[in-house]
Amino acid sequence: MAAELTPAPARPRPRPRLLVGGFHPRTLVEWLLLTSLVIALAVLQGKSDSTLRVDRAVYDLGIVAQQHAPRDDILIVSIDDESLAAVGRWPWRRAVLAEIVDRIAAGDARVIGLDVLLVDSDSRHPEDDRALGASIRRAGNVVLPALAEPVGDGYRLRYPLRGFDADAGHINISVDNDGIARHVYLREGTAGEMIDHFAVRLVDFGRASRPLQAFRQDDVTEVGPKGWLRRYRLSIPFVGPPGSFTTVSAVDVLTGKVGPDTFRGKTVLVGAGATGMGDNFSAPLASHGTGLSGVELLANATQALMDDTGIVAMPRAGFWLMTVMPVVLGCLAALLLSPRGGLLFNIALCAALLFGSVLLMHYARVWFSPIPAVLACLVFYPLWSWRRQESALAFLSAEVARLEAEPTLPGGAPMHGDASGTLDTRMSALYRMITRLRNLRRFLSDGLESLPDATLICDPEGRLLVANAGAHALAPRALASQSIPGGGEVALESVMAEVFSRPQQALDYWERLCAAARRGDGDELAGQRVGVELQAADQRAILLRGAPLHGDGGQLAGFSVSFVDITQVRIAERQREETLRFISHDMRSPQASILALVELQRDPQRALAPDMLLERIRHHAGRTLALADDFIQLARAETQHLRFVETDLATVLMDAADSLWSLAHARHVTVRLDIAAEEMVVQAEGNLLGRAVGNLIDNAIKYSPDGSTVTVRAGRTLWGGVPDAGLMIAVSDEGAGIAPEEQARLFQPFSRLQGEGRPVREGSGLGLMFVRTVVERHGGRVRVHSAPGSGATFTIELPA
Repeated sequence: MAAELTPAPARPRPRPRLLVGGFHPRTLVEWLLLTSLVIALAVLQGKSDSTLRVDRAVYDLGIVAQQHAPRDDILIVSIDDESLAAVGRWPWRRAVLAEIVDRIAAGDARVIGLDVLLVDSDSRHPEDDRALGASIRRAGNVVLPALAEPVGDGYRLRYPLRGFDADAGHINISVDNDGIARHVYLREGTAGEMIDHFAVRLVDFGRASRPLQAFRQDDVTEVGPKGWLRRYRLSIPFVGPPGSFTTVSAVDVLTGKVGPDTFRGKTVLVGAGATGMGDNFSAPLASHGTGLSGVELLANATQALMDDTGIVAMPRAGFWLMTVMPVVLGCLAALLLSPRGGLLFNIALCAALLFGSVLLMHYARVWFSPIPAVLACLVFYPLWSWRRQESALAFLSAEVARLEAEPTLPGGAPMHGDASGTLDTRMSALYRMITRLRNLRRFLSDGLESLPDATLICDPEGRLLVANAGAHALAPRALASQSIPGGGEVALESVMAEVFSRPQQALDYWERLCAAARRGDGDELAGQRVGVELQAADQRAILLRGAPLHGDGGQLAGFSVSFVDITQVRIAERQREETLRFISHDMRSPQASILALVELQRDPQRALAPDMLLERIRHHAGRTLALADDFIQLARAETQHLRFVETDLATVLMDAADSLWSLAHARHVTVRLDIAAEEMVVQAEGNLLGRAVGNLIDNAIKYSPDGSTVTVRAGRTLWGGVPDAGLMIAVSDEGAGIAPEEQARLFQPFSRLQGEGRPVREGSGLGLMFVRTVVERHGGRVRVHSAPGSGATFTIELPA
């Protein structure tokens, strides 16, 4: 007994998920919670110093990336190792400093910054203080450093000696807790006394003093140790590694090797550069153990103030915007994109934040710390991936459990297993269900392919999804692209256009079916499922039927469309009608005539002579037998299995002509054979083909006038576009001819030509029907060429 699919037991359908913008509400809630968490983390990191070490690493990277050329109007006079060797160990006598000031001043320098503390008098050489003071007064453009000295619980400012009569500024260098100098404060001091930085005094010397805000500095007051106040932080954009500024040795200045013209119009800084003088600092561009001397650091700060290129922190509003917005974008990408897309986007976002921070330092001289935003993005993605994985596994477990509860294929064992637990357990359960679905798909695919009718499966819009082999054979051109991977979509309309001679009728049926399915009209659907009979392009009768297909939730998922070839059914119906007509009319008529003669003979007054009665009974009985014989021959030609063998066409024609010699002789009609000399062999059923040719010769003799000629010709002809690929048999008579309107019904059953001037001949009207049936079953065709008054030629063409 054939196995049948067991219908699924009735069970409540799962409630449809409520989606918001294509997402489950729970997904959105989890995303909002995680996003809020990482934004709070970014804000917390931005307000604390927990990422300070990483921030400084990025800052130093930006300093390295923004190196630029030093100004040529800044010159350093370095008290280097060579100078110490020539003059003597430090500290030098102030008379030597006086000579250096004089030589620089002689070159008309714009300003001289003497980075040497001169807050105490020289008790051993008081004359040197007087000499240095005189030199400073003569120069008139010297700036000296002031000292912040700790006293008790605070600090006090100590200025250069009164006798030096010079401008002064503090030279404090702020060092971060990693020991690297990155910035200075342009104003420092106590609550009652503040002093500008040494570099500020150098830049403003001889000019109208600018407010410190003009240097784009952060005006934030910071309280240092013991209440020391610091304002206007300047992050220094170092021009390059140590030695970047033009530097001359102090001994070369003293000996005159460096002439006065070297200092003309320049800002000259004099300071220690020798090894071991304790005036070296670690800086972002200092490497390989080489520090940056204090005087070089002052030169960098001076250039930053001159060019107004000091690096300032981004305003807080901009900082929070630049921190929060990338975090939100990264979270949105993880929500909207695929896992790979979200990961790549977050990686690109982190790289953009780091690279953007460096670019801001280089082009806008603005420092933005990207680390809080980067850390938030890096934290969000794994947390979100974990939650999505958990949700996906929970969903798969629930779906696997639901699918395992459904019936299996006929004869298949039910599948049970734990769909929860570890990842491997869930993967095993999923593999079982995938295997089951593959088996079901193969089962359904084989079932669809084995259907005897051409069948298509399409979506609600009429786009083709599946077609079986019968459909491909029915519409090979329209379905050719479906068998090619990536061949594109196939519309049902293209299939209809290829199959039917009037495709609009098929499309009208399709539209009615779709409308009924969308309305859910059961009565209308029942009527449409019966289908509609249409004529194919090759004249076959096709029953077009369709039915809606629904998904698990009851929604319309598509349609199945079948093309049922009912040509043989219609042929059988026509044959049945012809048989009934044959029995009810043609066969009944002579029998009724015989009965009428019998009744007539009972009346002595109307009785016929015995010879005449027997002759008429013989005539009607003979006609009945002839009709029955013709009908049986036609039925056999239509239904019997033909055994084709190699047959000599000339032999068939001669046998047919010989069988009708007596009839032709009685009518004084000559049958002339015109057969080509070459061998003509055809695959045929010799008896049937001979009888068909005999029917044509018989008709030609019957409808030809006495003494005329019937010509039977045979030879090679064109077939399938190839010359001499076919065989031709032509039977011509010299009769009255056939009008064009009568030629159309010549090969119809029980059709006989009757007309004025045409002799009445006995016959069943099945002869030409028999000829056409035999010829078509041999793969050939039969034609007639005739005109009234010029005879008729019947031509049979067969493949050789």
